[in-house]
Amino acid sequence: MDTERFKGKVALITGAASGIGAATARRLAAEGAQVVLCDRNAAAAQRLAGELDAARAFELDVTDLEQTLEVVAAVGAVQVLVSAAGVDVCDTVPNTSPEEWRTILDVDLTGVYNSCRAVLPRFVEQGGGAIVTISSAIGTVGERNRSAYCAAKAGVENLTRAMALDHGRDGVRANCVAPGLIDTPLIRNGKVGGADDPGAMQEMVDRHHALGRIGQPAEVAAAIAFLASDDASFITGAVLPVDAGWTAQ
Repeated sequence: MDTERFKGKVALITGAASGIGAATARRLAAEGAQVVLCDRNAAAAQRLAGELDAARAFELDVTDLEQTLEVVAAVGAVQVLVSAAGVDVCDTVPNTSPEEWRTILDVDLTGVYNSCRAVLPRFVEQGGGAIVTISSAIGTVGERNRSAYCAAKAGVENLTRAMALDHGRDGVRANCVAPGLIDTPLIRNGKVGGADDPGAMQEMVDRHHALGRIGQPAEVAAAIAFLASDDASFITGAVLPVDAGWTAQ
């Protein structure tokens, strides 16, 4: 691993207290970044910051634009944004309440907009920056009983493409990773496929993952680190599947 790829850079990560966000924080810190951990769970973010060099933690609800703007202002210079905050509800449209629908869209899509809206003026002013958003395999191909999540993640993918087109001449790159089933609290504590059956997870892995296993957060973090680094300097507007072959079927 090149431990210098992010030396001298500040990376702000939302949803940083657990799962893919926490794994990304560890990976970028290991490669020299000063990481800024943002999460609604301020205590967990602070604990993780204590494990890392040159890390800071902020309480942040990404659905609150004003709070997001305040956090970014407090951080100051930022070169990398990883928008990893997310929630999920497993159900069909008739069984998804308006409140659940709004929650999923507010966190998973509007939260990305809020984070990007806060950092993009700084990126433009400083002549560049890297944004990495988090979609899902089912933001690309859809899935049963995940209507709100599918809609939000599809929106994230096209929002990312739009930002890449709008700000490429400003030196800003915007890319997206689309994971398959990853061993995170969001998956472990959720109702995979809308079922409480413990075997539902393995059934989905068997059905969707050509590699025959669930993914690990560190594997997604590696892809995020690549897209955020100068190794991906000629890549923007991309949606990179990290899904064990799910979307290849």
